[in-house]
Amino acid sequence: MQKCGEELDPQQPASCETFRVKVRNVQAAIIHTYQVTAFSALHEPDPKKAATLWMEMSELCNRALVMLKQFKEIYSGCGTPELYDLTLDYKIAADQRHYQNLEDAQCAMTPMPKGLFPKLN
Repeated sequence: MQKCGEELDPQQPASCETFRVKVRNVQAAIIHTYQVTAFSALHEPDPKKAATLWMEMSELCNRALVMLKQFKEIYSGCGTPELYDLTLDYKIAADQRHYQNLEDAQCAMTPMPKGLFPKLN
């Protein structure tokens, strides 16, 4: 997408259509990766490893946002601003899940207080 955005002329309608295809491809990659990450994190018994998955998803979104920021003004009629907003939403969600899993990992390491449960005979 980076190379395509730099090579195309945003004033040409054909360029916008070509760039729109790249925008849809990046959108599909973000959504698909998020779904795979969610599935993998849910099936990961170790919350620390699940947190790492979410951190990687957040980093992917961040790399996409850096690139999209360059083009959201230039190709504003080609779906770029909408993809920027969508990617930002996915990054925020990934960050929330990352921190939640870190909290879960910390909670799992906290010892159970003595006397919390009655003794069984």
